[in-house]
Amino acid sequence: MDKPLFSIIIPHYDIPDLLMRCLKSIPVSEDIQVIVVDDDSLDADTYLERYPELSRPFLEFIRAPKNGGAGYARNIGLDHAKGKWLLFADADDFFVEDMYDLILSDIDSEADIIFFKKKSVLSDNVNIETVRDPHINRRIDQYLSDGDEWYIRVRLDVPWGKMMKRDLINKYNIRFDEVMYGNDIIFSMQSGYYAKSIKVINEILYVSTSRPNSLADDFCSKPRELEIRAEVAFMADRFLIRNKYDRERRLKPYLWRMLKQDRRLFKYYFYKLDEIYPSKLKALNDLRKGHSIIYQVLLYIYFFWLWIIR
Repeated sequence: MDKPLFSIIIPHYDIPDLLMRCLKSIPVSEDIQVIVVDDDSLDADTYLERYPELSRPFLEFIRAPKNGGAGYARNIGLDHAKGKWLLFADADDFFVEDMYDLILSDIDSEADIIFFKKKSVLSDNVNIETVRDPHINRRIDQYLSDGDEWYIRVRLDVPWGKMMKRDLINKYNIRFDEVMYGNDIIFSMQSGYYAKSIKVINEILYVSTSRPNSLADDFCSKPRELEIRAEVAFMADRFLIRNKYDRERRLKPYLWRMLKQDRRLFKYYFYKLDEIYPSKLKALNDLRKGHSIIYQVLLYIYFFWLWIIR
């Protein structure tokens, strides 16, 4: 394929039937390079025989050499992308019917990233809408109302529902973290930060789905999930602070979870708070907001105890 307009990267693991639904929502066109990166599914060697959709024109089916997670698979896709614009999709989601018209209408935009709205449905019954990632449309509506770009640029953490110029991603060597959870947060944040200009479209491009046992379910209840997500949040906070583009701390809600779930992990980050707050007192004042007086007093005591036992 010679310089398509769009490259759509889809990481996949062990849900081929849902992947076929996603692919069928993307038109077959020489303008669209579709890259499916299989994250070493157990029966992936049978896919090309079982699923003819994977052999359609302008589609590349790539088998990853190991099971490395969605971030690892997306990075492989980035290495193969040729389009002027990049889009991402999860294998269990899909695009709206008029997606091609939507993305084609902004092919000559000067913006580095174009953001769209999304809707959410049940995977087993796409006629039933659900509430998933409601902050995305809420933040877009807020931006359309007040023009404040900060949340759009650095707090819309998912890679889907937007189109971005491949030159931007290559110029700053932006890649996904190859971790089990939160692999897309720093990628989304850095691409938004480095974009010279952005554009927001008040139209739905993408449909996210909800299904049992997906990574979005039972947030921070899986082994090492809180630890991994907290480290990603800490790295994101530190990046924005070093670039003087910080406004609020992404780590804050994870610190509250640590107090309830993992005091050892909280202690670890307590001694690193000076890297993302002006002082531990500033961190304490931020954490205590919105809680009862009794809880605030206990928090002060705990902070002081950690400080003196070091």
